[in-house]
Amino acid sequence: MAVNARNKRKLIYKEKLYYWYVRKNKEGIPRLHIISDDKKVNLDLPLFDTEVSVAGEYVVKKLEEYYMEK
Repeated sequence: MAVNARNKRKLIYKEKLYYWYVRKNKEGIPRLHIISDDKKVNLDLPLFDTEVSVAGEYVVKKLEEYYMEK
């Protein structure tokens, strides 16, 4: 079953499709969510500096960090 793409941004990284979005958790803290189209990757990352806007380059950086640790 595919990811619901509604209200999510698309990103292609290493020929794979990812969706990402920022939502606040119950405490009101913004979190970055990155999900692969096949749902094998599902990252939920804190945003420490909420003054910095999140863009595709930042998401790519986080994906690179994830795959380096793997």
